Amino acid sequence: MDHIDMECTDAGPSGDETSLPGVINRTPLVDRIALRREDGCLVGFPVAGFDQRVFGGHLLAQLVLAAGAHAPARRVVESLHACFLRPGRPDEPIAYPVRTVRTGRTRTVLAVGAEQSGRELVTGLVSLGPGETNSSTASVRPPQVPEPESLPSLPQRRAAGLPADGVRLPPHGDWRTASRPLDVRPVDDPPGEPSAPRCLWLRADPVPGAESHLRRAVLAFASDRSLVPVIARARGERADLHRPAASADHAMWFHADPDLGNWLLYVQDCPAAGERGGLARGTLFDRDGRVVASVAQHAVLLD
Repeated sequence: MDHIDMECTDAGPSGDETSLPGVINRTPLVDRIALRREDGCLVGFPVAGFDQRVFGGHLLAQLVLAAGAHAPARRVVESLHACFLRPGRPDEPIAYPVRTVRTGRTRTVLAVGAEQSGRELVTGLVSLGPGETNSSTASVRPPQVPEPESLPSLPQRRAAGLPADGVRLPPHGDWRTASRPLDVRPVDDPPGEPSAPRCLWLRADPVPGAESHLRRAVLAFASDRSLVPVIARARGERADLHRPAASADHAMWFHADPDLGNWLLYVQDCPAAGERGGLARGTLFDRDGRVVASVAQHAVLLD
C-alpha cells in the first residue's frame, strides 16, 4: 500500500524481534494508525513488516480516531472503555464501525468496534465532551526520578545486558522502525524499594500542528505500552520473565492534549493481583508534572 514506506535491506540495526527478515518499516506512527474511508466505513491497517498479532495500543489509537471522525464540533475524546475480544491478524485491514449511543447538550457517547474479516476484535464506548479538564490543579504529583536523557535507551540496555524490565520487543537500534515506535526509557527500581511504582519515560515523534484527536490517539497507543508487567511485579515475578498474559479490557481518561515529541512519565502500579490476573493502573505526566491521562487495564494470565 502506498501509505506504507518499506525498504529492503540485508542488515542494519533497525526493527525489533518481530521484524520480517530483510524489511524495515520507516512509516511514522501517525501514518501507521491513520484511517481512510472505504464504502462508507472507516478502515485501518495493521503495521506492515512485522510478524505479530495487532498491538492493542494500535487498535485503541484507531478507535480514538474513528470516534474523532464522528465527533460533533468542539467535542474531543475524553474517555475510552474498550474490551479486547480476539487477537488481530497482521495481514488484513480492520474496519471501525461507529454508532451514536447518545448526544446531549455537552456530551456525546459513541459505540466503536474493530472488525477484521467479520471477526470482532474490540468493542468500545467513547465519551466526547468539551475537553476542558484542568489537570494542572490535580493533587497527584509525579515521583522524583532521573531525567530521561540520563537513562539508557532500549538498544543501550540490550547492549549492556540490562533487563528490559518487561518492555517487550525492544528495538534493535532505531526505535522509529520498531513495531511499537516509541522511545522508552525504563526507570530502575530505587535501591531497597521493591514496592515503588514502576516508572518509565516515553516519547513519540513530534507532529507539528496535530489536532486533539490525533494527539489523544497517539496517547492511547502509548498507554498500552508495557502496562501488564506491573501485575507480574506485584506477584513477585520478574517483569521481563512474567507468565504470558492477555489484556481483557482497557479504560482511559484524557485530561489534556499531550505535546507529541516531548517526554511523558508513565507511573504504574497494581492494586490487585491474583492467580488468574490482575489490575494495572497508570498515570501519564508531562515534564511539568501535569496529569495528561489516567489508565486502568485488567489482564488475565494464560496457562
